[in-house]
Amino acid sequence: MNSALPAAAASLGRSADLVMLDTTDPQRPRARSLAAALARIVRARAINPRFIAGQMRHGPRGAAELAETVDRLVDFARTTDAVPSALLDLVHNAYLANPQVRDFLGSANPQALRAMIERFEQARRLGLWHPRRNDTSGTISDLRAEAVS
Repeated sequence: MNSALPAAAASLGRSADLVMLDTTDPQRPRARSLAAALARIVRARAINPRFIAGQMRHGPRGAAELAETVDRLVDFARTTDAVPSALLDLVHNAYLANPQVRDFLGSANPQALRAMIERFEQARRLGLWHPRRNDTSGTISDLRAEAVS
């Protein structure tokens, strides 16, 4: 999925109908709206405890994969209307608000942790993410201070 298409359409005052083709079962491909597909991916994969545990077994590369997940999700939020704030909330809660995952990120790949913190901060600054938890801003500031030291 090239995120330049929706951005180009928006610059022309239009919106593109974005669809992803799910070929999990090649015999029964399913077209889903981008919003539905991203919600499905986040819930079934990105925040799935088994997926996260698997990435943690991969050490630094697994931490980088989690950071890439956040990076891609924020990019989709920036270039489409397909990522509600609630999805970013779910990922934040699974990665940074979870002490076990956060500690893994900090020890296995501090650069991935810093990148993740920056992307969540960017999403907040741009108004793409409105966390439900009141303490999120302080938590991210604390994490940034820890990650820098």
